[in-house]
Amino acid sequence: MTLVEHLEELRQRLQYAVLGLLVATGVGLLYVDVLLRILLRPAGDVKLTTLTVLEPFLVKVKVAFLFGFAVSMPWIMYQIYAFVDPALTDTERRRTIPLALLAGLLFACGLVFGYLLILPVSVHWLLSQAGAQFNVLITANAYISFVLFFLLIIGATFETPLVILTLAFLGVVSPQTLRREWRIAYMVIAAIAVFGTPDWSPVTMLLVAIPMALLYEFSLVLCRIFIRPPSPQPVRES
Repeated sequence: MTLVEHLEELRQRLQYAVLGLLVATGVGLLYVDVLLRILLRPAGDVKLTTLTVLEPFLVKVKVAFLFGFAVSMPWIMYQIYAFVDPALTDTERRRTIPLALLAGLLFACGLVFGYLLILPVSVHWLLSQAGAQFNVLITANAYISFVLFFLLIIGATFETPLVILTLAFLGVVSPQTLRREWRIAYMVIAAIAVFGTPDWSPVTMLLVAIPMALLYEFSLVLCRIFIRPPSPQPVRES
């Protein structure tokens, strides 16, 4: 395939990806009120405040776009895979497809876990800090940005096994080292749980630390599956 043909293929794949994103965003605009109710549920009966005329519209567009981006991500990833597929070997294809599916599954699990378990605890704890001294007025843009950023962080955290697997593939760490230095890994997990949570609530820290520890153990399982130990070199007789 010539350079011009490669560029034409890239242009076509980008068009397909953008079209999928626009269609998914349009669906998000149709159901944006439902999406907003879902995002507001962890905060309970809190009423959001808007400070400008454009803010309600801009918040709805933001929610619809991020919904469309999340929904169309498998389609976008497929377009990327279809573009690079001719350059992959059979072994790389056998590894790429299950790992890509696993990445999507882990991220989705992170979003569900964060939304159902961590986010409600975090939001209620943060709002309770106002007490009787503060009159809490939450702007729509600030709340939606907080929730989406919070869920994005939790979803990215669930990609830890693939990050560790990538480091093992690159030779930065070995599965043996990961197992041997488990105490250091758990100290790092505890530090992330302390400094990575926005509310510093002990309950939230525990809810973050436990799945991260389980994900670390899962990464060791992935390393055993995808990384073969080096075969011993035959001893030459002198």
